[in-house]
Amino acid sequence: MKSTIHNPARSRARGSGLTMRLASAGAAAAMALGLSLTAVGSAGAANTSGVAKATARLNAYMKPAQWRGPTAPLHIKGLAGDKVLYISAADSIPVLHYWSTTVKSLLMSVAGIQMTIVDANSNIATASAGFDQAIAMGAKVILLQALPASLFTAKIAAAHAAGIKVIDLNEGVPGQLNGTDATASFDYPQVGRLIGDWFVSQSKGKGKALLVTSNDVPASQGQAQGTLSEVKSLCPACNVKVADVQIAQWASGIPTLFQSTINTDPTRKYILPLYDGQAMPGLTAIRTLNAGSKINVGSFNATEGIVELLKDPKSGLKLDIGGDNRWYSWAVTDQVMRVLDGLTPVKNYYVGLRVFTSANAGKLIKGTNQDSWFQDSGYIKHFKALWKP
Repeated sequence: MKSTIHNPARSRARGSGLTMRLASAGAAAAMALGLSLTAVGSAGAANTSGVAKATARLNAYMKPAQWRGPTAPLHIKGLAGDKVLYISAADSIPVLHYWSTTVKSLLMSVAGIQMTIVDANSNIATASAGFDQAIAMGAKVILLQALPASLFTAKIAAAHAAGIKVIDLNEGVPGQLNGTDATASFDYPQVGRLIGDWFVSQSKGKGKALLVTSNDVPASQGQAQGTLSEVKSLCPACNVKVADVQIAQWASGIPTLFQSTINTDPTRKYILPLYDGQAMPGLTAIRTLNAGSKINVGSFNATEGIVELLKDPKSGLKLDIGGDNRWYSWAVTDQVMRVLDGLTPVKNYYVGLRVFTSANAGKLIKGTNQDSWFQDSGYIKHFKALWKP
């Protein structure tokens, strides 16, 4: 059977947010939650060549990442007192809170730049009001974190008319602008490919998985397609179903989805939520069902307080790819100062990615110093060398 890839976002475009296409047990539970669910791939013989490729690609990211730039300097003098407004999609999500608070602290300590945080709390109207607030307060830069810039075209135009630059954060593909002036993003398609590699490698080329997206987050589609394309390429015998659960539904929808999958589709041993903050409610369900030894959860962000669960077999978490969150925060800080300086923005910061699993977490994930987790590439030293008085 020829594998096909379905994009849940296209399903929603053709109908309502409750549109579904599925062919599995658990359909009723998914429909009650308003999920989009479909399948890719079919059962068959394992592809040993694909498994070998997946394993090699995954292993390359078990090592510490290396600094790859930028190299152009910037000047901090004259930036003190400048105002920046940061609109976060939902600061209740641990990693989003980490980014916003870390960037705010860095901008003030490094250059005396004042940053105001607006928590949109998954509400587009609240995010839109943030643009108005930025204009009223005389901000020079607006940061848009984990929100699609395409939803704010008129607001971005109004900001530009007021002389404000807009930087979108984590739209998914480094350097890809969306009507904004600059961007800073992890390489989400590559993250998706690595999750696909892990699934293919761990299942020995014949597993079944549930990929859980969140298509209201702009980076989601790139990451999801990275996973699906990698699995399609390397593992024709693998089977992946896709469910879309948006941020506002994570707390209630994810546990029900996990429970339904475990109880009604017991041969589907891999559950792949895009983000570990999204996975958290499901990990609680796994613990309640005492299914930690049966289910393999793989995700992204390596958020402090979540990634440590790799060391707990009862949690079900077996993979949590880390984008170095501190490195990323320094990159965002650098981009803000470049924009304020009137310099050409950096297209790609190549923020380090590292694969953390239940096999290496005991050795690498110790304490709260994330630099020790990622085995610091010296990015702080490099950034400081670029930031001239």
